[in-house]
Amino acid sequence: MRREIIINADACKRCGRCARVCPSAVYTQEKGEVPVVRKARNCIQCGHCVDVCEASAIRHSDFPAEHIHRIKKESIPSPESLMELMKSRRSNRTITPAPIPIESLSDIIEAAYTAPTAENSRKVVVTVLLGEDIQAVEDTTMKFFLRLAGILMSPVLRPLTKLFLRDLYNEAAELYRFERKWREGKRPCTCNGTALLAFCAPKGYDFGWQDCNLAYQNASLMAEAHGVSQIYMGLVQMAFKNMGRKKTERLLHLPKNHKLYALMALGMPAFYYPNYSDKPKNPYQHEFFQTSPDSSDQ
Repeated sequence: MRREIIINADACKRCGRCARVCPSAVYTQEKGEVPVVRKARNCIQCGHCVDVCEASAIRHSDFPAEHIHRIKKESIPSPESLMELMKSRRSNRTITPAPIPIESLSDIIEAAYTAPTAENSRKVVVTVLLGEDIQAVEDTTMKFFLRLAGILMSPVLRPLTKLFLRDLYNEAAELYRFERKWREGKRPCTCNGTALLAFCAPKGYDFGWQDCNLAYQNASLMAEAHGVSQIYMGLVQMAFKNMGRKKTERLLHLPKNHKLYALMALGMPAFYYPNYSDKPKNPYQHEFFQTSPDSSDQ
């Protein structure tokens, strides 16, 4: 279908905002004149032009009027409330078998897809795993690390592991603790999550990691707002990174030729944290001092 972008000259305020915000130079404008659509084929469907137009003077075939919404300024959280949400967010691992309300899960997924992507490519895909699919991920992860530990912690290689792979050597006790829980029917690798979200993008896409983790951040904040626990599945992701692409695609239900970049476990917690503590400062963290423009050194 041919893209159509039309500017209503009667409604247009000639402010030029559409030309200023368009990242693809679709519009040009002479001072005081109605903007002109020059390169509609360059449009990347970001929606900047229709969203910035106060007069609703742009008719864009990719953005019908019913898909354009006035922003409810009163619904946007204040900087203080947003900071409170971010500071109170925890990896609450007290996940219960209680199901996640479908409205909450839908909001979390929608939030992921509203995240910005490089050049508005929107290549991120989020797949949802439930029930037996989560168990398959748990079993695959556990067996992978047990096989790896069996090799690296064998009598022959154990001294070398202790010498050259100290972190892995120190994690061995934790792994065997996980194994005990796993054999008891628990899911330690996936933190007993009742849902897993897999964030992926096409293999070879240059901004897959960045875009997927921006989507993850959106989903994480929305989960926190809904009172849903969310935990980054670094251990599981490490295991799948060392497996074949086809096996990863099959177990995580990824589209063909897509690469996994982030994994999130979700679930309803047994309780919530009543406090948050200030995090110890990173030694490389710089203090930010705001100086008045007219201040001067004493």
